[in-house]
Amino acid sequence: MEQKVIKTEAGYRAVQMDSSSSLKDFSLDRKKYYKKYIQNEKPEEKFNQAIMIGHMVETLLLEPHRFDEKFYLSACANPPTGLMLAFVEALYEEAKDAMNDDGEVTASFEAMSIEAHKKSGFKITYDAVIKKFAESDAQIYFEEICTVRSNNLTVVTTNDVTNAQKIVDELQENPITKNIVNKISSDKFSVLDQHQVEGYTIDGHLFKSMMDRVIIDHTAKTIQVYDLKCTWSVEDFFTGYYLYRRAYIQAYLYKIAAVFMRENDPALFGYIVKNTKFIVCDSINYYSPLIYTLSDADMVEAYLGFDYKGKYYPGVKNILEDLKWAIKNDTWNISKTASEAGGIINIKYGS
Repeated sequence: MEQKVIKTEAGYRAVQMDSSSSLKDFSLDRKKYYKKYIQNEKPEEKFNQAIMIGHMVETLLLEPHRFDEKFYLSACANPPTGLMLAFVEALYEEAKDAMNDDGEVTASFEAMSIEAHKKSGFKITYDAVIKKFAESDAQIYFEEICTVRSNNLTVVTTNDVTNAQKIVDELQENPITKNIVNKISSDKFSVLDQHQVEGYTIDGHLFKSMMDRVIIDHTAKTIQVYDLKCTWSVEDFFTGYYLYRRAYIQAYLYKIAAVFMRENDPALFGYIVKNTKFIVCDSINYYSPLIYTLSDADMVEAYLGFDYKGKYYPGVKNILEDLKWAIKNDTWNISKTASEAGGIINIKYGS
């Protein structure tokens, strides 16, 4: 099969194939998978500062020319933080939920703000919060996200951009990461950023992947995939991200995608595809970035599943079996194992 590379992110998103992200979503929340990938609903992800900074770092490092396509610089001198930010985000969710097909908000501001006050965690009165909110940067920020997020842009502040740029500078200057992130294509290396591949299979199921950085070493004849992660705790990446967010699924799929690249490019015949590596940076730029590697045994576990401290983490094989069963039977409210057991299972099932 000829390799097909999608040249734009929009084109990649439009390809109706599963990815490491969708497989992770299914493994953690099949209801979310059904709504997002079967019903084609596009629920907006909850705001997460570390994830937002990570997206900015990724863009500034790998695709700086696309920054304005993804981010909107806020006019706020002092954007909301803490409970006021929670209130603004809750108010935005209320406004979004109250919006009709014509883009008009059908609920009153008072009704929405009362609900937002309840959800924000503020201990002071509703009236006191509204007084702080009115004609402040918090109100400007709220109006910005209402306008900008519908255009698939993320509102960021000058401080956010400054912080993200400092993280990029650290990645480019730190001896642990600089030789990776600063590498450019030459006669000896091919460096592919945000490299998109679609049409590879795992156990007969089609997948696509968009890999942050692929470095092809034409001297050593190796292909190395790197994925960039930005977290609150760099040295707790294994439990806080690799396990909790099931990044092992991504590690496995990216290697298979790289194998697909090799098999469909005669110029890469005989090249060795190395195990995926994670470049992990600190979202507040305090701790040094680190490189996390995976052994062959780790890759086997990513496919077959594994236990860690008494908890079982399902591998790509089992997750995929469950997904294919759900698709074939159009059944999303119960797992394949539970269904085949007639809904009667041992108390330790899934532990």
